[in-house]
Amino acid sequence: MNDILNTIEVLANKIRAKEEEANKLKKLVNELCGEAEVEIRYHDISETGSTLSGIRSDLFYGQTLTAAIRNYLERRKASNLGAASVGAIYKAIRDGGYKFVTKSEENAKISVGNALRKTSSIFHRLPNGQYGLLAWYGSAKARSDEDSAVKVKRKRSAASKKRRDASGGPKANGGVITNKEIRDLILAQEGKFQASGISAAVKARFPSQKLPKTKIPSVLFILKKKGILRELSARSGKKGAVYAKAI
Repeated sequence: MNDILNTIEVLANKIRAKEEEANKLKKLVNELCGEAEVEIRYHDISETGSTLSGIRSDLFYGQTLTAAIRNYLERRKASNLGAASVGAIYKAIRDGGYKFVTKSEENAKISVGNALRKTSSIFHRLPNGQYGLLAWYGSAKARSDEDSAVKVKRKRSAASKKRRDASGGPKANGGVITNKEIRDLILAQEGKFQASGISAAVKARFPSQKLPKTKIPSVLFILKKKGILRELSARSGKKGAVYAKAI
């Protein structure tokens, strides 16, 4: 009888070792799926003795960030815990030996948050802001690439608008043309020009902005007084004055 029990124990230990080896391979496949942004292959990985209380100081050392986060969340599940905040995940994998490339705690937390958001085929963000594994939530879906693309497009569009406004380009909210904007257009002229030509150039450049009648004459007067412009011929009847740059 003892021989039989010993044989059972030996075989059980071999089975356990094989299960652990299979689980490691399954986790590796899932990590590669996450890197490739495709649905993870294995949702039924068993946890053999993996509990949150068993985290060693070198547990996550040498692992990728995605693997370290995933393993930590699996241990929470095995300990009857659920999702965790970005801060809690950061602290756990840091204490478990994961080596961040930055010495800044804030930047390290940002890298954890980025990994959680970008690998939506593995991780899932709950309404309360915490993260768990997508496999835990049967009806939940990974964030689609199309949704991500729309968000990126909106951000780029907003950034582009901000750059145009900062550089003096057309502004969607209207407003009044500034003296500097008129001055820049005047100084960009080559050869002779008249106020009517400057007016047309300003309206073409800033179609949605208001141009008070006194703006261009005022700027021309200031530039002429400073010696930047020369008045080649004075206004005569309906014929406007003709200007040119003095230098």
